[in-house]
Amino acid sequence: MTGLTRRGFLHVGLVAAALGLAGCAPVRPRDLVLGCGEPGGSYLQFGELLSAVAADDGGVGITALATEGSVENLALLDAGRVDLALSLADSAAAASTRADLVAIGRVYQNYLQCIVRSADGMTSLSDLAGRTVSLGASGSGAAATARRLLDAAGLTSGQGVPLTIERPFRDAIDDLERGRIDAVFWSGGVPTPQIAELAGRAAIRVLDTTPALPELLRRYPDAYVATTIPAGVYGADAPVPAIGVANLLLAHPDLDDDLARRLVDVLIDDASRLVPPGSLGIQYLTPASLIDTLPVALHPAAERRYRERYG
Repeated sequence: MTGLTRRGFLHVGLVAAALGLAGCAPVRPRDLVLGCGEPGGSYLQFGELLSAVAADDGGVGITALATEGSVENLALLDAGRVDLALSLADSAAAASTRADLVAIGRVYQNYLQCIVRSADGMTSLSDLAGRTVSLGASGSGAAATARRLLDAAGLTSGQGVPLTIERPFRDAIDDLERGRIDAVFWSGGVPTPQIAELAGRAAIRVLDTTPALPELLRRYPDAYVATTIPAGVYGADAPVPAIGVANLLLAHPDLDDDLARRLVDVLIDDASRLVPPGSLGIQYLTPASLIDTLPVALHPAAERRYRERYG
């Protein structure tokens, strides 16, 4: 699909210059393509909401593309197959050393979740030793972050190393329920609907991943934060400490300046319409957080627009 290799923008009311020529029909510019994530996940939910809002209020056509997540999105962006990409900040930081990346904004926070069956008696990360664990889909940011976490927790060497596999999210949830695997890592908003549905059928537990946070921060400064999954999510009686990872909306530096400005306006003016239904506390869409895209710099036109809007 050679059309996906060109970057461009869509303006409402754009009229082809050829309209005045006899026999020439107007050509509708193609939509931008946004690399999102797996069906049922926060990335694709957010991408579909952004697509609808941007078309209504920003005059920008966006096609939300289902993918396996951050790592695949970054590869697609680097190859020119998508124009915009959603990515975890840690995956983006790793990719920025080999590709030109800029951010349009920091759009929300993902929660790194490790889900187990309550009946299995696992209560801490160390209990994953010797267990079969799904890290996430191949090409997902969740899998990349989960590998870092297990290594920081000392669970990648020595005796009792978990058997790690890479499974798409929906398949992994089904495998966990049927007892084929013992744990599922997932990075997304809370509550994630498929996990909440599983919790309605069987007792599950979210493991506290924060014991590995100090070592993660020593290795990857500023990539992760301590956060909390609220009480009541997935049936938990108390809040569960968790590791948060910022999610960025990314592009190449040559993304059209006018388009970058329009996207910033959508993120600012339509923040409330970009929150997936039922989400708790995942949205960053505030003045202070939107511009905090480190370790990736803002697109220059996006940065100027934030200054114009926020002063």
